[in-house]
Amino acid sequence: MRQTLIGDSEGVKRIRRRVPMTDGGGRPGVWPGLTYARLLLATLFWGGTAVAGKLVIAELPPLTAGVLRYGVAALLLGLAFRRRLPHLPELGPKELGLLLAIGTLGTFLNHVLFFFGLVWAPAAHGALIPPTTSPIWMLLLAARLGHERVGRAQVLGIALCLAGVVLVIRPERLVVQGGAGVLFGDLLFALGGFAWALYSHLSRIAMQRLSAGGILAVGMAVGSALLFPFALAERPWAALAAAGPVSWLALAYLTLMGTVLAFLWWNVAIRRLGTGRTAAFSNLVPVFGVLAAWLVLGERLSPLQMLGAALALAGVLVCQDPTRERRLD
Repeated sequence: MRQTLIGDSEGVKRIRRRVPMTDGGGRPGVWPGLTYARLLLATLFWGGTAVAGKLVIAELPPLTAGVLRYGVAALLLGLAFRRRLPHLPELGPKELGLLLAIGTLGTFLNHVLFFFGLVWAPAAHGALIPPTTSPIWMLLLAARLGHERVGRAQVLGIALCLAGVVLVIRPERLVVQGGAGVLFGDLLFALGGFAWALYSHLSRIAMQRLSAGGILAVGMAVGSALLFPFALAERPWAALAAAGPVSWLALAYLTLMGTVLAFLWWNVAIRRLGTGRTAAFSNLVPVFGVLAAWLVLGERLSPLQMLGAALALAGVLVCQDPTRERRLD
């Protein structure tokens, strides 16, 4: 959609006719600032997911936690958006394939890569690496799949981001006992960032025809179904019975705050603001996440890793070229 100066009243009228103001359920008349406020809260909630995930897997198997997290979330979203759920028999192969891919990427792979990354690496790394790499993946996907041109600013931003991530993961730990495990966890986090970027790209395509809430509900149901047989292999019954209140509260946070609300508000923002503007808010996730890891778990980054985090965030900011934002919309 072509962007228009605020002073161009006729252009503003055209924009309003083409893109009505709606909330997550598609109702008109919602203040645009509400979208930004919800997007800010979504990044805050996601900042705490790495810490909550660490608390969950301390007592619960990771894949079982995924089934509980996304299964309950799919049920809640299905009830909330039952009138807007896709009617599967009426969908064509393209729409069905999109929903399957969204559930596989955004729920199944995203959960598996992130939680097994937490098994090997600190929560602070989980708060830093996925949100700083996913906007770069989004940019590259937009260039490859959306035929967008990657300019000099984007190339510089990618280089800064990669340099920063390298400093955060500290590859020299390969020669240190136990360091290879942390590096493996960091690799899983980076792959999770790619899965999330592809999920966001496909979600925007799907939301051209389907509601954000309906896509989320179906996608999470698909992901839960994919996780279920692997969760059974974990034989979780004893762990479920022995888990304490801290793990259950952390799982409730992951389900309600980090999944239902954060995913919904993120998808609505993609639809209303575009992928580029929405991706810029992921810069805040590492800030909230590292702070939460320090406050709750006592994890700290070394000065060199903090420099790497700053470089990664700077790289993401450089990639947010306003001219490219207009083209993406």
